[in-house]
Amino acid sequence: MSNYVAVFALVLAYVALVAAYCALRTLARLRRATTVLAKGARGPEAHASLIEATQRNTERTELVAEEIADLRAMVADQMKKRKDPQSGAAPAGLSNIALVRYDAFGEMSGRMSFSLALLDENGDGVTISAIAGTGDTRVYAKSVSDGKGEHELSPEEQQAVTAAVAKRRGLLGRKSA
Repeated sequence: MSNYVAVFALVLAYVALVAAYCALRTLARLRRATTVLAKGARGPEAHASLIEATQRNTERTELVAEEIADLRAMVADQMKKRKDPQSGAAPAGLSNIALVRYDAFGEMSGRMSFSLALLDENGDGVTISAIAGTGDTRVYAKSVSDGKGEHELSPEEQQAVTAAVAKRRGLLGRKSA
């Protein structure tokens, strides 16, 4: 009977040895996996666990979300302050527009040519002119600063700028040119 006990002890020792070997292999795999996850971590956060790092990143994300919400609220408040209560338009937009239609050449009729002034509240913007001929149409754009052309304006462009500036000052009602 002591032989049976010895054989049983040997088999049990062998099973324990195989189980220990499997456990060590599993532990080695886990260590390699955590090493891969920890790569790139430097500084005081290098030894943090994955759960701690995830929690820290969640907190940072929440802070960034709060800052974005604050910025959105601030932009909304600024937009409310900048709105013109009479027109409902933001002053930075091209809110003063005037169009002058005319016949550029004697051979064409129907006022196919035009000059368009697009100005903001400060009188800054652009004039766009299209001169229609029998064979082609040419388009020109000139910048406007403080209600004055930075290049010499044609009489029609000047008329459009004057009309847009007058709208800005409230001197001109709805009137077609």
